[in-house]
Amino acid sequence: MAIRLNSYRPLCINSHGREAVINYGFPPFIDSSCRRDPDLQNPYPSTTSLCRGENFAPTLSVGDVIVYFTKTGNYGNYSTGNRVLTAILEVAEIYETHEEAAEWYINNHIELPSNCMVPGNPPYNWEQTAGVNSRDFDNIEDWDAFYYARSRRIPTFVRTNKLFCELFNPPVVTNEMMISVFGRVPNTQNPPTISEKMFEKFLSIIELKVELEMELELA
Repeated sequence: MAIRLNSYRPLCINSHGREAVINYGFPPFIDSSCRRDPDLQNPYPSTTSLCRGENFAPTLSVGDVIVYFTKTGNYGNYSTGNRVLTAILEVAEIYETHEEAAEWYINNHIELPSNCMVPGNPPYNWEQTAGVNSRDFDNIEDWDAFYYARSRRIPTFVRTNKLFCELFNPPVVTNEMMISVFGRVPNTQNPPTISEKMFEKFLSIIELKVELEMELELA
């Protein structure tokens, strides 16, 4: 089992996304794209290759823990100049394809996560995203086509259980907090692994209590 750090762009990262929060009643700190990855709104959040490609989902194992932060940013009235901690998830199941994952959600009468790339599960509309993104797509069709191609090339789909999830008023995590725990601000573009001791110290610093029973085998 490993504990991994990861980050994403939240919906409230810019005025376009904050307008979507107001107009559609979305939690401000869900993912900002047309395919929420991670999809933290789902009762059983999921992550895939759509965002990190080969660097994350295919490297996970059942029982791993994922710690999700937002990227550093100014989030209007929600938070200013920092990152926030939105979720701590435990990997419950790993599927070889999106179709296999969809079958589990459907059989359990749970709405499909938006990052499940199967027929009948459309992306969010442009107005429901943060708009302009790092790949400079200016329409949903091209954006979704990119995700679809990646999901065929790297079809790993990861379903998780929530250990902690706060999408409205998550705890702020400053650079000083990061440095005090990790000795640096970790680069989450290539999601790093941290020790159980670091994880416990981090939870203590942000005064977050999460009941976890884990035996971390460090490489």
